[in-house]
Amino acid sequence: MTLRAVISLAAISAALPALALDLEFPGVAELSHEETESATYYSLPVSPWLGNGAEMRTVEGALARHVWQVQDYSGNSAQLMAPLRAQLEDQGYEVVFACDATLCGGFDFRFAMDVTPEPAMHVDLGDFSYLMASLPTEEGEEFIGLLTSRGGAQGYIHMVRISPAEMAPVGVSVSTRSPTGDEIGDLRESLALHGTATLGDLSFATGSSTLSDGEYPSLADLAGFLAANPDTRVVLVGHTDAEGSLDGNIALSRARADAVRERLIAVHGVDPGQLAAEGVGYLAPRANNDSYAWREQNRRVEVVITSTR
Repeated sequence: MTLRAVISLAAISAALPALALDLEFPGVAELSHEETESATYYSLPVSPWLGNGAEMRTVEGALARHVWQVQDYSGNSAQLMAPLRAQLEDQGYEVVFACDATLCGGFDFRFAMDVTPEPAMHVDLGDFSYLMASLPTEEGEEFIGLLTSRGGAQGYIHMVRISPAEMAPVGVSVSTRSPTGDEIGDLRESLALHGTATLGDLSFATGSSTLSDGEYPSLADLAGFLAANPDTRVVLVGHTDAEGSLDGNIALSRARADAVRERLIAVHGVDPGQLAAEGVGYLAPRANNDSYAWREQNRRVEVVITSTR
């Protein structure tokens, strides 16, 4: 099974037919920013930087802006953009303009756009991809501006969607459940290739070691991986942000890893002998701890293969 974030975007109106956009992302995607406006103007680049500016197309309509962070992403921005572009084209969108960092115009092109700032959206000036696409509808023309980039171990997707002004704002639904299929999941692939993966969909209350109720596809995928590889031993490693003492955070991170271990045993039937649990507190951060969003990235549980006998 392939672990993807399945994104459904629907503009819904009682008076007008719904317009739906369905995208699959290559991994667990976390929504880091969302905003809507019922009617506004927005300018999208439709050319590279031309020395003193880029050609812009200003469009009017109901605007929805979303940013997703794709966890444990090891590809580049073009690889992240390519399947999204293909999905847009499959759903009837026509690409008006597209470019990558150098051909776009680098720094100047990036700052000609209205992009959600850090920490929600990160743009590597040497590795970003952009496209603008349009879709004719009965109510008027719809436009999408899509920007992908990466930073650290994450991919970033920034999407602005402008629909005809009389339509309701775009609604968003995000799911990280694994769809059925015969492909190997991203978590399993990461374990097989790198020996480590992040359980990116876990939820703990702030300061608590209690794993929230609910189903976690990452645990089901890990359980399947361990069942298929009975000689494999892994350690669950808890991580925290930097608030509080080191000793307290190490204890909390270990307790969270223990909670995940117990859930894998009790709910998914994993052999206890295949699982160990440890905590390192805030000693291995993914990001700095200057903001809530970055601290949230640091609060996680990873799985590391220790032996395959």
